[in-house]
Amino acid sequence: MRSLKILISHTSVYKKSGWGRIFPLALGLVKNGNKVTILTTNPNFSFFIKKEIVSDIEIIIFPEIVPKKLSRMGFGFLSLILRIIYVIFNQYDVVHTDNGHRPSSGIPCRLHKRLHNSIYVAEWYDWYGKGGAYDHKHKLFKVLFGWYELKYEIKDKKFADGVVVLSDVLKERAEQFKQQERIIKIHGGSDVYNIPFLYDNSQLKEKYCISKDTLTLGYIDRTGSDLEEIMPIINVLYNNNIKIKVLQFGESNNIFNNINHDIRDKFILFGWTDFSKEYEKLQCVDIFFLFKEDVLTSKAGWPNCIGDYLACGRPVLLNPVGEVIDFVTQYPFAFIETSRDEKDIYAKIQYIIENKEMLKEKGPSIRNLAEDVISWDNKSKTLLDFYHTLLSIK
Repeated sequence: MRSLKILISHTSVYKKSGWGRIFPLALGLVKNGNKVTILTTNPNFSFFIKKEIVSDIEIIIFPEIVPKKLSRMGFGFLSLILRIIYVIFNQYDVVHTDNGHRPSSGIPCRLHKRLHNSIYVAEWYDWYGKGGAYDHKHKLFKVLFGWYELKYEIKDKKFADGVVVLSDVLKERAEQFKQQERIIKIHGGSDVYNIPFLYDNSQLKEKYCISKDTLTLGYIDRTGSDLEEIMPIINVLYNNNIKIKVLQFGESNNIFNNINHDIRDKFILFGWTDFSKEYEKLQCVDIFFLFKEDVLTSKAGWPNCIGDYLACGRPVLLNPVGEVIDFVTQYPFAFIETSRDEKDIYAKIQYIIENKEMLKEKGPSIRNLAEDVISWDNKSKTLLDFYHTLLSIK
């Protein structure tokens, strides 16, 4: 395969919202001999363009003057204009966006395809339209941006040469207007590059003022909006006397405001954590958990955090929904199945407490699953093959 020059347009701001997927994919593409540039937006008010080289990936950080919340959603103004200017004067073989229905990521890629006849690949993370994520948007969002969201979720994917989906639900939706060879499903991967495996974390816990005998449950919430996914644990702790600690990573204000004062001492809110530098915090977790609601948005997407959980070599307590059902069936040793029912979760936690050592022994096998099957390097190879397929049928 010949080396490709690839541009990835990130919807959100630097290192946030989707960065945990596009950066490791880019890293894998570079390892396979390709040149990759990522366009992203400064998370702070700025007038200046910044450039960084990280692991041979060129990262161009464009300034933005609109409120941070808008730029994180891909509705920036200044960054969009500067991205457009950039793509006019720079040529690539492949342009790739993580959310093409948002202006700051999709418009530059579609323009580049028209000007330079490049291959345009659009990722499709979720069911963004009516019946899915759109129904849960704030009224003001619907008034200001709803028309664009509804129009371009599909229009962008029709214009793209190839579509990367995260689920069979979205694959079937894409097949309504796209040939099968132009659609590929790529779940999230495991960041085994940044997250090392630690079999015994008892000494590490003490570093973070946690008793080495305390059972720790962990959860990553990158958006801070998934309160319903942690409420089952909050309810179990409130109604039962269990000696555990819950370690939460990511946005935490929404969760903290909904934790009863009587059980706040059972939670450690680490906030935003750069796992490449602070991976030890993840290693403090004995068991990770994930409680998804059985709704369309859960079935249409893929919980990216699963890859990080498995990279740590830790079992995951979860209620399988959507794409995760088949994955759990295929690799049952890495999971402890439950439901969202409080009594069932409580019973499973008691099981974990009683079998803590046995579950710890599964660590090396879970880590091997992350390294050999679902690493980001493997996902990148699949994506690269997809690029070359699209180039061959151009």
